[in-house]
Amino acid sequence: MNSKTSTKRRHFLKLGASVPVLGLMGACGSDNTTPPAIAGIPSPTNPTESPGNPVAPNPVEPPVVIPASHPPRGVHASLFSDASTSRGLCWFTDGLDSPAAEIQWGPVPVGMSMEAARNAVQNPLPNMTTASTSQTTGLDNQTHKVVVNGIDPDQPFRYRVGSEMGGWSDVFIIAPTPKANEAWTMVHFGDHGIGELPQRLTAELMKPRHKHDLLLLAGDLSYANGEQPIWDVWFDQNQALLATTTTMAVPGNHENKDSVAANVPLLPFKDYAFNNRFNQPGDVSFFSFDYNRVHFFGFTAGAFLEDGKILKEMAALEADLAMAALRRALGQIDFIVIFQHYTIWTDQEGRAPGNPTLIAVEDQILLRYGVDMVLCGHDHVYQRSKPMMLGLANPLGYVQVMTGTGGQSIREFEPEISAWSEKHFVGLGFSKYTISPGKIVSQYFGTPPISSDDRSRVQHENIESDFELVDEFEIRPRPLQIAKSFVKPPRTEQELAKAHDWQRIYAHTLARNCAHEQTMPKSTLHEYQRIYPNLLG
Repeated sequence: MNSKTSTKRRHFLKLGASVPVLGLMGACGSDNTTPPAIAGIPSPTNPTESPGNPVAPNPVEPPVVIPASHPPRGVHASLFSDASTSRGLCWFTDGLDSPAAEIQWGPVPVGMSMEAARNAVQNPLPNMTTASTSQTTGLDNQTHKVVVNGIDPDQPFRYRVGSEMGGWSDVFIIAPTPKANEAWTMVHFGDHGIGELPQRLTAELMKPRHKHDLLLLAGDLSYANGEQPIWDVWFDQNQALLATTTTMAVPGNHENKDSVAANVPLLPFKDYAFNNRFNQPGDVSFFSFDYNRVHFFGFTAGAFLEDGKILKEMAALEADLAMAALRRALGQIDFIVIFQHYTIWTDQEGRAPGNPTLIAVEDQILLRYGVDMVLCGHDHVYQRSKPMMLGLANPLGYVQVMTGTGGQSIREFEPEISAWSEKHFVGLGFSKYTISPGKIVSQYFGTPPISSDDRSRVQHENIESDFELVDEFEIRPRPLQIAKSFVKPPRTEQELAKAHDWQRIYAHTLARNCAHEQTMPKSTLHEYQRIYPNLLG
């Protein structure tokens, strides 16, 4: 499929204007052969109402409905500067001639039903903010982004996007962010796709029993791999979830393929489809945010190595965690959570026991500042670790929750499971976390394949059982004295550059990306070897 081919879905309706021809009655004495009507006796040309023959009113032509020229689609919402009062919205329209787009928004007033709130005609939305527009990466379509501030933190947030000329989306409603002293929930998974299994997972998440306030997508989302229209399919399939749930996403190695296939110049990549299609703070692909008393840092962890920002990302991670560790010691937050695509430690078949590249740098940073949890995907299995340091069980370490079971494919484990592993599962599923003051309860809901002999790397559709609770564990905040021990000054980017062999880190990660998923052609790898003469050391 040609990625530059427009995926326009508009259907233009040619409307012919019909003008009724009116017969003109002649004046008195004119040559009119129509006989005059006799009182009480209707005639075909001049019907007269009688008690036994009421005359029907003149028929009213139904209004002509002109289809929207640029209907919004793929609507999704994210967090921005403040979890309670701001949201980032993003959506798409077909073609490059879309009119200026906007968001209309406001609260759901007390006493208004959800049905009434979704009727923007009878209950207009009081606020409007204009969106920015850019061309969608690899397509002759447009991406629209807007950030809304000043949301009422106590009422549900309702909104619609589009324009009067181009057409409007449905009215979507997002529940208010729970207060810091209230329990709230989040869901995390990665490695999704557009097949039957991913859609089944999405449908499960829409059920009331899995209601959640925050959704974390751990990379490898659409598996477009450069075929940009697949992104449109993925967003359309998941709009009901993403438009009504605050969502944050990090890119994976399959998002990296989108930049390569788009034929973007080698250094630096400026046109990742992921960055175009998500509206998130910071650098889009790496960012931090607070949700009540939990601090999150999300980043590529090497998935976008070719953009030349991996050292910058690690320096940003170092600075962010240093501040988070201080805030935790001061009692401002309870937990520090890392959110990324690549797993650090794994027992998936063919990839165990870990990822030396990430261990070389990231593991040390996580341990330096006492990170509580690492949420990731990449390997298409579920595996939860004990608190660990460098692959060894240690109560001062972090818990890694690998949930790569979004449905793209199902894979198997090595015959021997590592000592750091606490629980592992093969199948389709997601992790759900309930956070209350001083506690995180993590639950994994999954469903296994029908038969154990069909656990393969390819997509299959042989899962029929319900999602059931597979794993559950709890994390408590670190004691104050231990929390204080993680308060350390951040190292600068220059200090990190000197502390590690970045040539070797680049080389290993590039080779890993290329070998695992063929994300980089050999010609590109050779070009990097030319730029970095000692790349393979």
